[in-house]
Amino acid sequence: MQLTEPVLVFDIGGTKVAAAVLEPDFSLHQRREIATQAAEGPAQVVERVAALGHAVMSAYAEGGKTIRLAGVASAGQIDREGGVVRYATFHLPGWSGFPLGQRLASALGLTVFVDNDVNCHALAEAVLGAGRPYRHFLLAAVGTGVGGGIVIDGKLYRGRLGAAGEIGQVLVEPQGGRPCSDHLSGCLEVYAATSVMLQQSGYASLQALAQAYGDGEVIPAVDEAARWLGWGLASIAHVLAPEAILIGGSAAVLGERYLAAVKAAFVARTLPSHQDISLLFTQLGADSGLIGAGLVASEGRARK
Repeated sequence: MQLTEPVLVFDIGGTKVAAAVLEPDFSLHQRREIATQAAEGPAQVVERVAALGHAVMSAYAEGGKTIRLAGVASAGQIDREGGVVRYATFHLPGWSGFPLGQRLASALGLTVFVDNDVNCHALAEAVLGAGRPYRHFLLAAVGTGVGGGIVIDGKLYRGRLGAAGEIGQVLVEPQGGRPCSDHLSGCLEVYAATSVMLQQSGYASLQALAQAYGDGEVIPAVDEAARWLGWGLASIAHVLAPEAILIGGSAAVLGERYLAAVKAAFVARTLPSHQDISLLFTQLGADSGLIGAGLVASEGRARK
């Protein structure tokens, strides 16, 4: 998959929004970030996202270059044909039913294509990152929540309403589980997310937590979250039988010790035929959503 023109790209998550221009050689220019402030609601967030986009485009235009196309990686279940957020969890309150693509296209004066953020991560890793050797893989994005992207036969699988890959809602504790999205409880993300690690460990930031964990400190909250993730991924592996599972999101800062703990829990709960499934970190880091958003925009342009 190739880019034929520069694309204004956004990655909208529950905690922060990143924006940049992705050029055809997949380099990012004028990258900037703001806090999402999701509690303000989608209309206010989109106003600030559009302002961020205009700032990026203005800085980029100083080199005499213009932008005609935008791609957006957004949390939530996304109907990519219309750019509508079909459903969003508590991380983006009020976003369900919001016409994100239309609002941003109007505010930016560009053609805009939108897809789920973890789908974008998976697409980027499939084209440029750790997913390249594999025809079938699952990407588990572990951060404020837990999301998934599924690649089957080298193609992104989106499912009905673009809702495939919601691995954070996989049931792991059926009796008396922690509250999750809407009426659900006992979901994987309320046991495995980095936000849960922080709440239970008492560290002020994930960076501080990762530093201590990397230095060998025993942190039960991380060990427990890694076990839950490994157990949840084991159940999913029995359904998908992927060649590899890529771990991305902010949890990657926890390093190899964390990955080893996830692997140990995964192997303990899988059939022997699945125990050699590769578990590894993604390669593109925080930029994967932006790169994937550009690929989604290029894909969308080709469909029109």
